[in-house]
Amino acid sequence: MEHRLLEYFLAVCEELHFTKAAEKLGISQPTLSQQIRLLENRVGSPLFQRIGKKVYVTEAGEILLKHSRNMFHELDQAQAAINEIQGMQRGRLRIGFCSG
Repeated sequence: MEHRLLEYFLAVCEELHFTKAAEKLGISQPTLSQQIRLLENRVGSPLFQRIGKKVYVTEAGEILLKHSRNMFHELDQAQAAINEIQGMQRGRLRIGFCSG
């Protein structure tokens, strides 16, 4: 599953509106709808219920939402740990000594 598709999914979950989510993402609404359909095909279940102009997250969508949030949190934590190592705020210092 592509990172980008999950970002699109999260944006629709937050906005509960495809046009607003597309504007937030900087893409067109038809492109967003197409990408969400692709994601729904990949997971094998509708993620949103569309009733008129209202959008609701389905039960499958709620499950994916929970796991997506966890995944993005873990990615953020990994990036923070990498940044600490690069900034020498954390890591290992190994010093060798040889007498002889």
